[in-house]
Amino acid sequence: MPTAPKNATVYAAPVMRKLTEMAPNLQPSLRKVADFILRHPLKAATLTIEELAQQTATSPSAVNRLAKVMNLGGYTGLKTELVTTLQQMVSPIDKLRNELEQRAGGEFGLHEQIQIASRNLGTAGANNPAATFEAFVASLITARRIYVLGFGNSAYMAGLAAGTLMPFCADATAISMEGGNENAAYRLAAITDQDVLLAISLPRYSLDTLQLARFAKERGAKVLAITDSPASPLSNIAEHVLFAPADHPVLTSSNIAVLALIEGLVAGVMARNKEAVKLAQELTESVMAYLHLPTAGQVGKRTKKVEKQ
Repeated sequence: MPTAPKNATVYAAPVMRKLTEMAPNLQPSLRKVADFILRHPLKAATLTIEELAQQTATSPSAVNRLAKVMNLGGYTGLKTELVTTLQQMVSPIDKLRNELEQRAGGEFGLHEQIQIASRNLGTAGANNPAATFEAFVASLITARRIYVLGFGNSAYMAGLAAGTLMPFCADATAISMEGGNENAAYRLAAITDQDVLLAISLPRYSLDTLQLARFAKERGAKVLAITDSPASPLSNIAEHVLFAPADHPVLTSSNIAVLALIEGLVAGVMARNKEAVKLAQELTESVMAYLHLPTAGQVGKRTKKVEKQ
């Protein structure tokens, strides 16, 4: 079996690219199967046709029809394609979820959370090509204005992204903070083809995020998205997409990978900004008056106190 290139990602595999392109136009039952495979490609490769039908609340015939629509003959052809492409990869999140499900008391501890976070981060690293990340950074640097959008828990991520990008970009604004979706729409009304909309959305996806992203695209703005997988409806709207796996056995979705991608983008923008050091110094000096900093005398007193003890 040929070895996948070192920089290949799950979603770069031919079967996954084909599913991504076809998914928006599939009938509902086939779309459910396609979305499941796009969200859980590694798990889908291990399931029987009956198990896949059960996981997607469809039927074996729907799974079979999807394979035929993809010109793979039937489910056997689809499974062979998935296994051939994804054989070298493992789904640690699914393993951990199965482990947790076996615990009668339903315990969940810090160790499990750290494992989940680490593995989501690892998957984010494996599934995002360097070229896509570079395209994100270049778009943010050259934009006249950056609008950052996210509702629900993603609103906090949007605020963080805008706040940390602000000192190093021409203009960055979180449009979904105060006033809800109506005020977000007002703030986005002036977007142009010189601007960028960075939309953040994880399951369960907000309809308002999708509608505003489409509006921005219609206005000629460049739409960037951070979302969980190609099954996300944002994938069909955005010009560039970074995938932040959101799997979690307890929470609706995990924000760990989103946070890592935001920090990476801010660092990428800073590294390419020749004025970054000066800007960072000015920012530090501007907030110095609001920070608690021990005086030299206080430090000396504390040191002597420790020595006496």
